[in-house]
Amino acid sequence: MKNVFNNAIESHTKWKITLDNHIDKGIIENTKDVGNCHICELGKWIYGEGTKYNQLPSFELMCATHEQFHRVAAEVIFYSNTNNKGKARSLMTASGAFSQSSVKLIKALMDCSKEIPDSAMDGIRNKRKVQDVLKAKENNKVFSVEGNRLISDAIRIMVNNNIGSLAVQSNDEHLGIFTERGCFQHIANRGSMILGLPISEVLDINTIYVDPHDSIEQCMILMTSTHTRHLPVMDDGKLVGMISIGDVIKQVVSDDEDKISQLDAYVYNSYGSQS
Repeated sequence: MKNVFNNAIESHTKWKITLDNHIDKGIIENTKDVGNCHICELGKWIYGEGTKYNQLPSFELMCATHEQFHRVAAEVIFYSNTNNKGKARSLMTASGAFSQSSVKLIKALMDCSKEIPDSAMDGIRNKRKVQDVLKAKENNKVFSVEGNRLISDAIRIMVNNNIGSLAVQSNDEHLGIFTERGCFQHIANRGSMILGLPISEVLDINTIYVDPHDSIEQCMILMTSTHTRHLPVMDDGKLVGMISIGDVIKQVVSDDEDKISQLDAYVYNSYGSQS
């Protein structure tokens, strides 16, 4: 059985591109089905094979967030079709209802996947975990700044330490992360004047967090689907680390090298004496 959860993260993330194209060009033909949460791959699984898991709290939450996602997507289509492009685009912004529902759905999918038995679905989890990446990092220090520091100060800290992200906090409370990519986007949209603003004004409010027991496979799917290069790692509400796409790739390559070495040893021990 294929992994419905990982596929759903990818397919539902791609809806942003589809809806953006519809607002700009009106290219969706079957708009009446957008709000139907029963006909996508995830919906068919939820109301079919997945009903056996409806006693799980995480399953119930996932169903609710999935329905909300499709409702908001249909709302985007409605405003676009009635030539209220401004309203449609406002739903698609980082703080808009569509973006918010998309992040909630991704988090709900990941939470639910952890409660489904390994035997129920292929590839939900694998042996490579986020905690393995954190252990393998040469320097697992989390660089952080207070939210009232200037953006220019944050950039200087990242340059001096050769890092691409910073944790932002206020009175020991974690507020979010500041990334080089996010900074470039804000400069492109608002100009270089943002360098004199507090860092708290340019945080990514839709940051997706992972925990130490999430799989590397899910991290790769999250990063590629949401075009994210950094994922904060939270454990019991506390920020315990930060992993980058480079950390994930390094772990995957390392694991593959170990597998190759094991196969070489097996071949040598099995057939070496016969040659």
